[in-house]
Amino acid sequence: MSNRFLVKALVSVLLIGVVGTGFYMMSDLTDRVGNITLRSELTDDQRAEVLVQLQQSDLDLTSIQEVKAALTEIDWVHRVYVAKRWPNDLELDVRVQQAIAYWNDNGFINAEGDVFETEHIVGGDLPQLYGPSGSAQRVMNEYQQLNRVLFKTGRAIEVLTLNDRGAWEFQDFFGIKVLLGKENIRQRVQRSMAVLQEIAQTEQPGKPIRVDARYNNGVSVAWHEKKLAIAKNFKLQRDVSL
Repeated sequence: MSNRFLVKALVSVLLIGVVGTGFYMMSDLTDRVGNITLRSELTDDQRAEVLVQLQQSDLDLTSIQEVKAALTEIDWVHRVYVAKRWPNDLELDVRVQQAIAYWNDNGFINAEGDVFETEHIVGGDLPQLYGPSGSAQRVMNEYQQLNRVLFKTGRAIEVLTLNDRGAWEFQDFFGIKVLLGKENIRQRVQRSMAVLQEIAQTEQPGKPIRVDARYNNGVSVAWHEKKLAIAKNFKLQRDVSL
């Protein structure tokens, strides 16, 4: 029996967005598959892309491994769970990627450091991470560790960059850039935050725009009193008054 009948039944499930319910198939197919359940909350566009992927692929839709492999090829899909339920039902659970930050102006990155590109996810007000090819997991790990330090001082990273020479720098949500270099990153971050905390508690004629922590001891601070245009990420740009 051709798989086109199974595809037709699956199409009906996906188009109406069934969640947690079954779909009764034609009686002459009950020996192969029964009810189909889609246990995912997808947008119309995402559901349509899942549908296209299954329609255009030469799949044995009764094979758990083939269905799973086909759906995980979709860029915004994080994980797919396909299971057969007694006696002959098929259950699909499609998990969507969760974007933690923008990556290199043309993609997103998740908490595990996996990079993906898609038009079906709107990142919104996310931090921006930059790094050389193949450095995504390293940059995400550094982002998470540095933010733990910054959170204690009421700050957070807006832009984090690892350049081709292996040096780190970041910009916080106050528009202050911190240069860290290649070595002793944790110590340099803590030293920079201590200086910024002290500055915040004193009256100064201007506000810091850059902290250079690439020294064995101490930091240097650059000041600015005018309005600067700071690129927030590749989709958003705003003016920050310093």
